[in-house]
Amino acid sequence: MSVGKTGTHSILGRVLALMACSFGLFVPLASAQLQNAGFESSFSMPSAPGMWNLLPGWNNALSGSSSPDFFHLDGELGGDLPETPIALIQPAEGRGVAGLMAIKRNSPGQPLSREYLVMEFGSPLEVGQNYTLSFKVSNGEWLPTSTAGLAVNGLGIALSVEQPIQMGGLALALPPTFQSSFARYSSDWETLSFSFEASAPSRFMTVGVFGPDGSLEAEVVMGENPTMAYYFLDDFQLNPFNPGIGFQPDAQDIKGPTETDIVEEEGGLYVPNAFSPNGDGVNDYFVPELGDMHPLSCEIYSRWGELLARLNPQDFRWDGSDLHGNPLKPGVYVWRLEWPAGARTETSQQGAVTILR
Repeated sequence: MSVGKTGTHSILGRVLALMACSFGLFVPLASAQLQNAGFESSFSMPSAPGMWNLLPGWNNALSGSSSPDFFHLDGELGGDLPETPIALIQPAEGRGVAGLMAIKRNSPGQPLSREYLVMEFGSPLEVGQNYTLSFKVSNGEWLPTSTAGLAVNGLGIALSVEQPIQMGGLALALPPTFQSSFARYSSDWETLSFSFEASAPSRFMTVGVFGPDGSLEAEVVMGENPTMAYYFLDDFQLNPFNPGIGFQPDAQDIKGPTETDIVEEEGGLYVPNAFSPNGDGVNDYFVPELGDMHPLSCEIYSRWGELLARLNPQDFRWDGSDLHGNPLKPGVYVWRLEWPAGARTETSQQGAVTILR
């Protein structure tokens, strides 16, 4: 484990589900490419932090200094659950979890230290195939003895054909396929999910914080002077899907929502999953029915996690344009709502909407 991880107790988390294409067909296929996706298999039980090497299928990006963690309910001393030297936490699924120091602050003028976890797929991704990948993340239940307590943006997934190699604790120069645009921190497990089209026969999946130090925004959430942002990971899932299902040659002629164009959520939330912003006065706006509830934020993303639009939470209407007012192309986009604590069962909700021109 990197210097700076001290005894703590951790946080368990909320659920944030990012749905892929509403018209897409998700195939309930076993995640054949993933290996040890829930950290259930190990060469032996951990007895201390930093024992990532006990996990078959995973590595630490071949760093000579970064040491991600493996914890298990059957572990002992510093490797057991629920009380770890980092935080107090129960697995989201099964009996094991992994964890990494996403960033650690060092002396002034020194770069941030980072840790990464890398999985080698059992078989490469199929070029041109669309996939949905999800995983669970939590910060754990914080205690005053913890040096964790930072939240940071940039947590995500990078896919690569070649094995990533980290130099010491420096950032990996990998383009992320997905990353969080905001500094996330949750005492509960939350599920992050995204969809993508495989552009290469990727054999490796890397989890961690991506981007140069200057692009990161670290926020103090717990404690007076925390030095690191730490995240527990569990339950990775990968499933192929077909985004073309439901798209017809005359899709541009659709003017208004049909019965299949509305997604009803619990608690009176109605969200259309298609609209046609072509200026004809019919179904020109994406306008969810939120009832008397007002979210804290409303954002639109691409399927690859790029922020495209921020909307007024008091008047959630989207005309299909980006942050600069430019019309977006027809296709599938992701909406995301953040709710005040106690307003709904889930504090974050996400889904998909299709622009038809």
